[in-house]
Amino acid sequence: MSAREDIAFLVGSEVRVDLLRTLRSAPARPSDLADRCSCARETAQRTVRGFTDRGWAEKVPDTDRYRLTRAGEIVAESYAEFEACLDVAARFRHLLANLNGSVDELACETLAEATRTRATPQNPHTPINRLLELMDRDRIDTLWGVTPIVSRVFNQAAADAIRPETDTELVVDRDVLETSAAEYPEALERAEQLSGFTLYVSPQPLEFGVVIVDGHAFLGAYDDQGNLVASADDDGDPFVSWARQTFARIRDQSSAWD
Repeated sequence: MSAREDIAFLVGSEVRVDLLRTLRSAPARPSDLADRCSCARETAQRTVRGFTDRGWAEKVPDTDRYRLTRAGEIVAESYAEFEACLDVAARFRHLLANLNGSVDELACETLAEATRTRATPQNPHTPINRLLELMDRDRIDTLWGVTPIVSRVFNQAAADAIRPETDTELVVDRDVLETSAAEYPEALERAEQLSGFTLYVSPQPLEFGVVIVDGHAFLGAYDDQGNLVASADDDGDPFVSWARQTFARIRDQSSAWD
């Protein structure tokens, strides 16, 4: 049997997946599996026979119980990971659809525990409000960011929380720098006066946003009009590690602004 045939067999019935998971937890008789999975005994027996034919299960010596083989354990584990990745892809489909640019190593495990927000016609500001919520604190010790747009709201939120000693590193592209200088010169001047502030200019246009506020990471996706339309954020690994590595990569490709 081919891999595709094995996949078709497993996903051809939700009961088969349940039986595989149940058998993974402990050896059992087909009749016990039928009771636990609420299926007919004939279905359980036929499915277990299918597992044994594929080398996924074997009979426990001197008993009438079955257990998964190492091959069966791999199948069960891999299917669980696959199902989890499908869930991540579904939950973050709006973020991923609008996430332009080089987003290296953004795997399903990276997003699995993240909080999702997205703009809707009823609540178009949900993602930016989430970012402002993360920045709403008496003081910020560390703020690292990559932003493809100029935002008055973000400037104000940063001004309220950033102190002169805050370790602040911000990466923008040339268009954003020029727009900031023209439209918000006071914000740029205020930032220059902060002892802990460093501005970097990317030689390439930036297409997504990354903000790390005191160890909490935020990833933002923008539409063609520069609106923040979806985001993910988390304060645990591997999301924060990914955000730090992504920020460092973009910063290292940029030049410090004088």
